[in-house]
Amino acid sequence: MRIHGIVEKIEDDVAIIVLDDDRKISIPTKYLPSNIAEEDAIDISLDVNERGRKLKKMIEESREED
Repeated sequence: MRIHGIVEKIEDDVAIIVLDDDRKISIPTKYLPSNIAEEDAIDISLDVNERGRKLKKMIEESREED
């Protein structure tokens, strides 16, 4: 899944991003490219962590065995 937005402002190491649907999100700048600037258009990509799902399932199954 991709989310599109515009960097509205950057302050205190946090970027405020306005999304396509006019909602705003805050993202620490450490998770953004180092050259990010206000008014930059960005794409944010989200994926499910399959490894995390498998680990969670293994933990749940081991708890059921106890």
